Amino acid sequence: MSNVNPVKEVPILETGRLLLRELTVLDTDDIFEYASQPETIIYLPWESHKSQDDTLSFLKMVSEKFSTSDNINWGIEFKSKRKIIGSIEIRKWNDINRCGDIGYALSPAYWNKGIMSEALRRVIKFAFEELNLNRVEAHCDENNTGSYRVMEKAGMKYEGTLRQKVFVKGQFVSMKLYSLLQSEYNS
Repeated sequence: MSNVNPVKEVPILETGRLLLRELTVLDTDDIFEYASQPETIIYLPWESHKSQDDTLSFLKMVSEKFSTSDNINWGIEFKSKRKIIGSIEIRKWNDINRCGDIGYALSPAYWNKGIMSEALRRVIKFAFEELNLNRVEAHCDENNTGSYRVMEKAGMKYEGTLRQKVFVKGQFVSMKLYSLLQSEYNS
């Protein structure tokens, strides 16, 4: 991990229904709306936002991570509603290993609509075509069926389960690991 992000601005990425763009304080209400819902974070390592101060702290952290590390976090804007409904990030890539880790969260109101798979496919395209990564990977709680279905729909391959990999909300959790190689993406 470097101490300066080689990407100078959060790039705008677009799909048929989505605009992936930089999050700003103007998005505070939208982010708080989904990040305060317990369903959103049931399998995630962070707590639900209790106030807009939590959301503002999240936005500050996103900005700091972008400026000081290899990390890009996009807001997922549903174009027809002009509303932020989730976020997706790629982190921890570097010029030596050329591997990036992807994570995401989405408002429960937009689950099971193919939205996160659409966003993930676009970030994977960016990772291989713009960042020139060799590998992207993502992991999720082994019980998070929705998340690993997103990865599978985006073309990622299941590699295995990392037993009791992380300590989340008072317990050790096993994580499913998925990846996609540039050679698989190009074929």
